[in-house]
Amino acid sequence: MERDLVDVVWDALHERVGDDLRTVVQYDASSSAVKFRPDVRERYDLDERQQILDDAIVQQLSFSDQGSVFKTGDLKSFVRVFDEAWVLTWREPSNVKAGFLVSIQRDGEIATMEDVEYCIQYLDEEIEPRL
Repeated sequence: MERDLVDVVWDALHERVGDDLRTVVQYDASSSAVKFRPDVRERYDLDERQQILDDAIVQQLSFSDQGSVFKTGDLKSFVRVFDEAWVLTWREPSNVKAGFLVSIQRDGEIATMEDVEYCIQYLDEEIEPRL
């Protein structure tokens, strides 16, 4: 797992949403690289973080053919909306068990749902070619 790529994504998204960016994780079935806003890191222990990533992979596997069912194109990502955050999981196109998880503060100062859409576009256009 390339730690530098997590930093690249963090820097680009942080430039757009500032401290509303909570987490950037690049993961695959056996490893991950993570960057957290300090207060978010304190909220989760290692086992909880692994459980979140395992859930993201299972979700990707179980919904990988949804694009053909809904006839709306390829499924690019999942966005979960919580009281405090949007949590985006973006699947790496060449590996159904790999991708990025991005968490953005929902009740923050800057970020909007438009910024979540920007994250998907950024990952598609800037990061996918590097994978």
